[in-house]
Amino acid sequence: MTSGIAESLDLFSIECTMGAGLNLSKCCLPNTRQDLLKDIQNWISSTEEGTPWVLWLSGTAGKGKTAVAHTITNWYIKNGGLGSCFCFDHTRQADRRQEKIFMTIANELVDCNPIVRRALVQVVHDHNGLKRTVDITKQWQELIVGLTSIASKAIAAPILIVIEALDESGEANSREQILRLLAGKLNASTSQLCELPANFCILLTSHLLPDIHNALHTAPHVRHLSLDEDVLSASTELNIQHYISHKLEELSDVFNDEHFRALALKSDGLFEWAHLASEHTKSTNCVSRGPMRHFCDICETSMKGVYLLDEMYQCILADIMPRHMHEESIPIFRSVMGQILASSEPLPITALNAMRQCFPCNDDHYNVNLLMRHLGSLVSGTSDSDTPICPLHVSFYDFLTDKLLSHNFFVDTSLVQSDLGSATLQVMENGLRFNICSLESSYLPNSAIPDLAERVKKSILMELSYSCRFWGTHVMAMLFKPSLAKEVESFFDGECLVWWLEAVAR
Repeated sequence: MTSGIAESLDLFSIECTMGAGLNLSKCCLPNTRQDLLKDIQNWISSTEEGTPWVLWLSGTAGKGKTAVAHTITNWYIKNGGLGSCFCFDHTRQADRRQEKIFMTIANELVDCNPIVRRALVQVVHDHNGLKRTVDITKQWQELIVGLTSIASKAIAAPILIVIEALDESGEANSREQILRLLAGKLNASTSQLCELPANFCILLTSHLLPDIHNALHTAPHVRHLSLDEDVLSASTELNIQHYISHKLEELSDVFNDEHFRALALKSDGLFEWAHLASEHTKSTNCVSRGPMRHFCDICETSMKGVYLLDEMYQCILADIMPRHMHEESIPIFRSVMGQILASSEPLPITALNAMRQCFPCNDDHYNVNLLMRHLGSLVSGTSDSDTPICPLHVSFYDFLTDKLLSHNFFVDTSLVQSDLGSATLQVMENGLRFNICSLESSYLPNSAIPDLAERVKKSILMELSYSCRFWGTHVMAMLFKPSLAKEVESFFDGECLVWWLEAVAR
């Protein structure tokens, strides 16, 4: 086996999180946030002694933290820098991203530099357990500190790591160890500080949560930059006006700068609100209401701050489902959004529909796309049957699951667990079979089957893959019923159990 192939196999076997990296579609609109971006760029490039190696960018929901994080990452890598971006996502908590964070970051850094690649190959070759360890401290010391120390000797430019939306990792205990390391402490039993190369820097974004603030606010190597307090409101307002004028440029015969300025002033510094306002203004969900009527409705809203987003969600949903349609549309909305929010990972429309066909009640067997096609400004995947459906912004999830905010649109995710539990069992019963991937031999390990990924994609559909991995999660969340116990018992007593083991092994 050649050394190149051996290196690739060593790196391929590292337990990484897929889909947690840079997303160019989330970058800032060109010519916006320039002062803020320049400030961060200067911090990265600074050679002054004592420059903090962590920049913590905080802000309330909708302030544009995500766009800044992806823009900085793209700028740095595009200009030849050694950098990595790792994003947490509240819809992907089943991935347990916090357990793979530094393995994923290290694996991404190797794509930027051959020196780092060889160093990582050597580290994992000598310490095979590092490929799958959930010990965050060990990952940090071996895969981050060790690698960047090697890279810093050969690379003069700073090494940048961007950790985006740390607050979306889950509960406070899910990020406790990460925060301890960022605060400079190796573990809970010592106050010894981590030693890092001088040209190493981390950009961290999050909401101003108590546990994150308590861990970082007194650390001398952490600079805190608040989008709520440290960025001039006038500058933000101009950026938002530019953003809105760009989004509504196709309606230049209807709106002018005065309209754009009015919306920017109304936004109260929330870029996400500006996005929603622009999309709602252009919306054709209700054919009897033109863009100017939507604009006027938006301008008549009265909330401020974070409640602006909640009011906008109410406005958009009320337009899609007018009050006279509530009796018919609201139950469908709650059921479909309940399925989406309660799923352990996002699924595309095709898989959501396949799951719904296995819901116990026939009334629930409707086409998810009939609702999703109206929610393009609120959720992803509405125009592509293969893209997972999930809220575009965490604030929409928070809105739907808080009855005080969402009122008639409140979604109680616990109510759909029974449907999901029954559906996953039914999907497995219908879809599992012997030798599901049509392998020529059962004596070969997965690594010896060159086209295994293609076979799995063809033979194990997404709804079946999901059901095999998460049926236990949903069944455990269900209220006990004798019929459920009988269904689970039947699954374990039959051939399905063996076929399930084969499927999850692939």
